[in-house]
Amino acid sequence: MDRIVIISGHGMFASGILSSLEMIVGKKENFIAIDFLKDMSDTELEEKMKKELEQYPNSEVLFVCDLMGGTPFKICTKFAFSNSKYEVVTGVNVGGLIDLSMKFNQFSILELANHLVEASKKAVVQVEKVKPLETTSNDGI
Repeated sequence: MDRIVIISGHGMFASGILSSLEMIVGKKENFIAIDFLKDMSDTELEEKMKKELEQYPNSEVLFVCDLMGGTPFKICTKFAFSNSKYEVVTGVNVGGLIDLSMKFNQFSILELANHLVEASKKAVVQVEKVKPLETTSNDGI
């Protein structure tokens, strides 16, 4: 594997969003979930990520995080600042990940990161409520 996506976030965010993605588009071998559970320390999460990264020493990595500024984000950016093959995107959603999974081999890792941001933005919409038109019947029924 020369490219992987590591999803991380607070609680069960990573495994939950990956589960949703795979329910919709099928198993994704290149996607890895690393949860940051409430009983874990920052160091434990960093070690868990480091072990995962050691399995893919020459791979491009796209880190996907739940929240900018949180512990998973800080650790992912620490790795990304030390390796030009790593990128970080935060604040994504299932719609963005579905789009990413469909285009996974079409772009560079940097282009994928940019694409994921745009796809996630497009997946967030407010539903406009429209009242149905009232109709009157003149047929006597």
